[in-house]
Amino acid sequence: MRPSPRVVNDLGAGTVIAVSLISVIAGLLALMLSAANQFLEKTRLEAIADNAAIAGADSLRGLIAGAPCDVARELVLSGSARIISCSINQTDLLIELERNGLTARARAGEPIEVEN
Repeated sequence: MRPSPRVVNDLGAGTVIAVSLISVIAGLLALMLSAANQFLEKTRLEAIADNAAIAGADSLRGLIAGAPCDVARELVLSGSARIISCSINQTDLLIELERNGLTARARAGEPIEVEN
């Protein structure tokens, strides 16, 4: 029996499969790098929020001069973020930040006394 004229040989099929596999791997790698970058940005924003809350709480306790939310705002602006809210709850400072669509919250206040 003669082979059909449409399927004479499959030369180059391995190349097509290899190129497809490389494209899929490159796409997955790009997706992973994007997710890792998003995670790092969120972590950096949380660190800025933590530092701003601590600075504001220090101001609230009288350890540094200035209004608590103003002190926190100075620190936040140096990190190119935006304050969504800043509030004082008794001896705690609560702050929420936003940058590039990500948000972070932090709370800082007087240290807790531990009795031995």
